[in-house]
Amino acid sequence: MDSKIKFICNAVKWFDKVNGNTYHSVRVTRCSDGKVIADGFQYGYGEQYRDTALALMLKNGFLPEKYFIDVLTGKSNLYLYERENGYPILWTVSKGLKRDCIANGTI
Repeated sequence: MDSKIKFICNAVKWFDKVNGNTYHSVRVTRCSDGKVIADGFQYGYGEQYRDTALALMLKNGFLPEKYFIDVLTGKSNLYLYERENGYPILWTVSKGLKRDCIANGTI
């Protein structure tokens, strides 16, 4: 594993063919101490899982406070974290069944 990788984010996506909706869940592991956090099954398409994971990391103190979302302007600084720190997150994304998506989002 690359030494600059600080976090591993596993995202599982599921497409509900009946209703035409996409869902995801995320599980983030901090490499320094092995702590795992997860955010469960939720609606989101495309790369929404990145927003979900970064917000979860911020909420749990994995990211510095300077990356908080500015509630007055609604602008997010979450993606700035990756750019400023040499992209320290290893993103793994897989497609799965609904049960896989739910299981990934639980600890």
